[in-house]
Amino acid sequence: MKDNLIRCVNILLRGMTLISKFVLIFFLAKFLQSSEVGLYGLLSATIGYALYVVGFEFYNFSTREMIGENPKLWLGMIRDQLVLYLILYFVFLPFALFVFFNGWLPWAYIFWFLVLALLEHIAQELNRILVATSEQLLASCVLFLRSGAWCLVVVAVMWADPAVRKLEFALTGWVVGCFFACLIAIRKILSFDKVSLSHPINWTWIRRGIRAAIPLLIASLAMRGIFTIDRYWVESISSLSVLGAYVLFVGMASAVLSFLDAGVIVFFYPKLVSSAKGDQIVFFKKHMWSLTINVMGVTAFLVLACFGVSSYVLRWLNNPVYAENVFILYWLLLAVAIYSLSMIPHLGLYAFGYDKTISYSQLTGFFVFLALVYSFGDSLGVVAVPIGMCAAFILIFSWKLIAYWSMLMERDVST
Repeated sequence: MKDNLIRCVNILLRGMTLISKFVLIFFLAKFLQSSEVGLYGLLSATIGYALYVVGFEFYNFSTREMIGENPKLWLGMIRDQLVLYLILYFVFLPFALFVFFNGWLPWAYIFWFLVLALLEHIAQELNRILVATSEQLLASCVLFLRSGAWCLVVVAVMWADPAVRKLEFALTGWVVGCFFACLIAIRKILSFDKVSLSHPINWTWIRRGIRAAIPLLIASLAMRGIFTIDRYWVESISSLSVLGAYVLFVGMASAVLSFLDAGVIVFFYPKLVSSAKGDQIVFFKKHMWSLTINVMGVTAFLVLACFGVSSYVLRWLNNPVYAENVFILYWLLLAVAIYSLSMIPHLGLYAFGYDKTISYSQLTGFFVFLALVYSFGDSLGVVAVPIGMCAAFILIFSWKLIAYWSMLMERDVST
């Protein structure tokens, strides 16, 4: 009963977070010029991609190690992870500034980029640690502060005072929300047993984690690359105003993935990893079947809901830029539906450590996306971007599904 209550509260908080994101992007589209919405999309996508680079996807290794580990060792593992991140920031952050040197983002936003990248990374990693240590409820609270509460405050103030309807005000709210999310998460992390802090830094563990993280880093950079390059490509094919419409629609479509992660995957991920670690195939298959039903049901419901509300959103915005490009939303919803299904075999493969298979499939999908958009961008225009996504995600889904079936057959034979 208690577990069900916690799960309901978790879903409620994460649902509120996603609704807040929805509200923010809708009201930004209402209050700001579409070109400013496009700039917001470029900045947020670039920050998101930078987090993958400096984070090195090390959390995939560290959280998998923390699950089932003695809680007395957690704080030492977190400290060692922090040491690695400090080194990675020193090495890779200068390369992130390439987008400013190349003129892809205005230099006026360099401060926002640096501050938000730092705070987002800290909050994101702490949130993952809380999930791995079975603090899902607190993780949901931190996530709401980081990505939801500030959105509602910004919208309310913008609604009341037209003078603050500027992109910089929204970015200020983002900084404040992330900052308080970090404070709450850090307070909990510091309550962990501190005995492991007396141990020296475990460089062997860090090196092992780096080797394990590299395949998943490649996979994540490839996948995230699709959801970052798409915005730059839309701008180059059309304009910053059309990009504003694309940012709105990709925000609606991506909310399907966010809710799926918050309401489904976050609960099945620890169970699958624990079952795989204990070689409990019967329980693993049971959890995978439940995961499949949940993913398919939630994805179908959310995609249809997005499709259904789109006409009301366009009528409310009353902006021809969004109405003329609504076809982009329909293609994006198809792409997101395919991607959501690919998460089922993805989690099965990840639980058993088939990281290279994941990496190869997503890297190949990334190149398919690039090739298709490059080949058909001039003839098809903006629609070439979501069509390229659909093709890439179909390939990734097929690859992972075949690999997952092969893995199960091998394990059935061995048992």
